[in-house]
Amino acid sequence: MGEKRLRLTIFLLLFFLSLSGIMADLKGGAIMKALPPLEWAAGKLYFLADQAKSKGVKEMENLIQSIKGHFVSAKQLQREIHEKEKLLKKLRRLTRELTTYREAYRENEKLKALLKVKDALKYKTVGAYPVGGSPSPWSNSIIINVGTRDGVDRGSAVLDEQGVVGIVTEAHKEWSKVTLITDPSFSIHVVDSRSGVIGVVKGTGKKWCTLNFVVEDRDVKPGDLLVTSGMAGVYPKGYPVGTVVEIEREPGNLFMEAWVKPKVRFSRLSYLLVVQSRRKNP
Repeated sequence: MGEKRLRLTIFLLLFFLSLSGIMADLKGGAIMKALPPLEWAAGKLYFLADQAKSKGVKEMENLIQSIKGHFVSAKQLQREIHEKEKLLKKLRRLTRELTTYREAYRENEKLKALLKVKDALKYKTVGAYPVGGSPSPWSNSIIINVGTRDGVDRGSAVLDEQGVVGIVTEAHKEWSKVTLITDPSFSIHVVDSRSGVIGVVKGTGKKWCTLNFVVEDRDVKPGDLLVTSGMAGVYPKGYPVGTVVEIEREPGNLFMEAWVKPKVRFSRLSYLLVVQSRRKNP
């Protein structure tokens, strides 16, 4: 009995000593050396935790960079929109300037052509331009800025660089009324510049005129240019009037009926020449 009690006492003493050593090793980190699997597991946990931390930081950095990139892209887009608006404004300005230059060029070319006509005519002329009225289905007359004080009389012929415009039907001191060749009351003697056939062009109140009093079998074809005959002495001889565009020949009719397109573009009238009754001095 006494021997068993002694053995128990010695066992307990050794047990507590061993336990104290284990606790000391745990405090000093020796337990990790004594238990390699536990050390690996702990290290793995530390690695995974550190990796997760690094990954989270990286994703956060990527997110921040993405947000910053978005703001940079927005600013860049705003700058590009601003530049585009500036370019559009410049393009509109240049387009307006180009239109102005083109119009000025056309006007200059028309004026040069009209001056050539003026120099070639044997009659005295005075320059003019429309100041009122415009050709339309309801009106075939215009008002020009010259009158009797400028040597313009009733019955004066009016031309532009392309052809016959009309005739002065009212002459006042500072302005005159011009009846266009498209007016139903207008008529003018013409000659077919190709065949020499003579006829009379009359207005219809519409955009085209008609060729009248030409015998049905005479040599007139679509495309022929009709010019002034100079018979009445009002219009210079050989000046363009219009082009034959269509011919109707009906059996039994003495005269043909032909449609004539005026050479003048009435919608673009600008510079004009009014032929005075007096001839130039030789």
